[in-house]
Amino acid sequence: MKQALLSALLVTAACNTTVTPTAIGEFTSPTGIAATNAGDRDVLFIANTGRDSLRALQICNALLPTDGGVNPEDTCPAKENLQFIPAPIRVFAATIETGNRPLRVAGVRMEHSDHSGAGVALVAGADSTVAVVDARALIDAQRVPGVTTVTVPPLDVGAQTIDVVAANPMTTRDIETVTPAGTPATAFVATQTDLVVLEVKLDPSGFAQTPTVRASCKLSPVVPTKLAVVPSGDQVFVADGAGDGVVAIATSTIGSIPGAACNMQRISAGGRSVRFISLSPRWYETVQVSGVSQPVEHAAGELLMMVLEPLNQTTPGMDLDSGGVLFAETGIFGGPRGVVPVPPFGLQETGQEPMQPLSLPGAGLTVEGTFLRAVPPSTSPVQPDLVTCPQAPCTPLYVGQPSTAPTQLFNLLAAVTATDGTTSFIDVPRRRFVNRNAYAVADDSLLVPTVDRAPAFSPVTVGSPVLTITSALEPGVAHASSWLAIWHSPIPGLDRRGGTVRQATAGSLTFTVNETSFKSWQDDPAIQFGVGDVVSFGAYGFAGDPFDPRCQAVVNGETPYRFELPITAIGPDPLTGSTVPNMLTLAVLPDTPQAPGFHPDCPVFNAAAEIRTGGAQPWLVFDGLNVKGRVQPDNTFVAHQRRFDYPRQAYSPTAPPLQANDVAFTFAITGNAPTIPKSGFTWAIGSGESMVSYRDTLTTAGFATTVYSYSSPRYRTLLFSSITGSNELLQADPLVLGSSATGVLAYR
Repeated sequence: MKQALLSALLVTAACNTTVTPTAIGEFTSPTGIAATNAGDRDVLFIANTGRDSLRALQICNALLPTDGGVNPEDTCPAKENLQFIPAPIRVFAATIETGNRPLRVAGVRMEHSDHSGAGVALVAGADSTVAVVDARALIDAQRVPGVTTVTVPPLDVGAQTIDVVAANPMTTRDIETVTPAGTPATAFVATQTDLVVLEVKLDPSGFAQTPTVRASCKLSPVVPTKLAVVPSGDQVFVADGAGDGVVAIATSTIGSIPGAACNMQRISAGGRSVRFISLSPRWYETVQVSGVSQPVEHAAGELLMMVLEPLNQTTPGMDLDSGGVLFAETGIFGGPRGVVPVPPFGLQETGQEPMQPLSLPGAGLTVEGTFLRAVPPSTSPVQPDLVTCPQAPCTPLYVGQPSTAPTQLFNLLAAVTATDGTTSFIDVPRRRFVNRNAYAVADDSLLVPTVDRAPAFSPVTVGSPVLTITSALEPGVAHASSWLAIWHSPIPGLDRRGGTVRQATAGSLTFTVNETSFKSWQDDPAIQFGVGDVVSFGAYGFAGDPFDPRCQAVVNGETPYRFELPITAIGPDPLTGSTVPNMLTLAVLPDTPQAPGFHPDCPVFNAAAEIRTGGAQPWLVFDGLNVKGRVQPDNTFVAHQRRFDYPRQAYSPTAPPLQANDVAFTFAITGNAPTIPKSGFTWAIGSGESMVSYRDTLTTAGFATTVYSYSSPRYRTLLFSSITGSNELLQADPLVLGSSATGVLAYR
């Protein structure tokens, strides 16, 4: 099958380019991805969820000669590399039926007795079965006369499946390899209720067969959302979609007696539920000990990536929680267990404040993630790492800055997908997104958020007030957003309220809004609705005698929004028997030489009101559509936003980036008070982020889900992202992301 070149998928400034024509991959809502081995190649399976099937992409995996020649032992034709296994009509991709809505795929790497690859794909979907696909038979059926594909009966695990993972061993170069011939492989399935351990074997003829259940345990009260397993299979981790964080389960504690509870150790996510997890590979760093560089090797599974569920409640004055990514120490090798601290503290330092979730500064929500293979240090080139790197960091990523050395080296990288279709990179030990601006210059000058649009008052008037930003903008806290500060602003939710106006004591009116309680607005610390705020009537109607001339003067003679009446009291209306504050007491407006006031004689009438800010804090501040708070004239407003990154080059141990100190910026409004209600300032802030990421810029309905990191003796690392919202699969090479020829490819 053909592949589409996406030279416009840019990690750097985009050029005007086009996507080359492609053959149809017929993706319909692709999701889960996993690879396994099959003879002389690997097969990458992609869950084609909308079609109840898989697609299978062939990837040749044999070593290539360093001189650019041909490996005589490589029997995988170049024309089949990175092509789909074809259907009988070979211009189409083969449909590999698996059952109802496949969502998750696990690749179990196995081998025949002659040591040729014979991997198996296990598939979990929207029912209680685990489908089994024989990868080797799929490959041989298209190449070897007389060989047909094998239909393997699925395994029913008794409850709705959630996820499936395989425990594949690793080579010394940290690449997945096979379970030795004759030895059962281990896989794990999470159902809604149980964790099931599977034993996966080939039959005597070398074909895949239905796995058997080796052991199981009950996960309650955990609501599983995702599994992760260390390469040895000794430890499995289960993301809890209802409780706090993740639970770790030692495989040796899972018994064969049905119904027994799992022996679980919880890794807290600070009270947050987790939607996705991934375990770190073996990774490497160089540390300074008494001024001497010392290599440090970290075992696979030492770090846990947790993608959080967004909070389902709001915090007044704060932007909506978007979930995000936390990293935690698993403690399975004797270290601490829990969320790693804020930088600059070491990942295993205890007694420090835990990091806050990393999230995108824009509108996208993080969905899933994976760690990239960490390149081991080596004093000589070793495939697939063909560059000498005597000490860590050695893992390359094309950043694009500085222009003289656009590729940077990292100790450990992760990639996360988002609802906007992007896949972004995280520098894990530094707990920050990979940001081009951090590499363009040596200091933080390009990381500082920018004022993209200076504060401007509207409507333009002589002697208007002045808004001044009075502090620096904090990187990683100040989001890219548009701001408003409105004088006598309509209060959200109270900007259109109908009610009844009655005469009260001399010099006052009451305005009653039935089936409304003002308490929510009074208690909101951002809105602080109360005495001193104002009401402006926009429409009037008869509530009593329509022929009363006093009422006709109000209903037929008043102009909408001509005046504002200050609120002098808020409470329940005794006439309606209300027990909640649904009545506003309003001061009447006396006449002046310049304009008539409002002191009606009509005993009762209906009105549609706009309730606005007023009093000592007449300015209402908005971050986009979110109310941030109120500010009084000549006072400073402190703009708080959720931290989304730790982008600075370095943080001080004596002044670390603690949550209590997360201030995006401050500003003050000085000068004359406006004379026109609803006038105010607008301005825009840029985040200072220029994240290294990739996406298909030719589509708008992105919504990326699974991202899978693939490595082999031929390929250092390829990333595959399911772009579920636009029915395509993206392939990215981190080393050459900026290349218009091979950086990012699209399969549709």
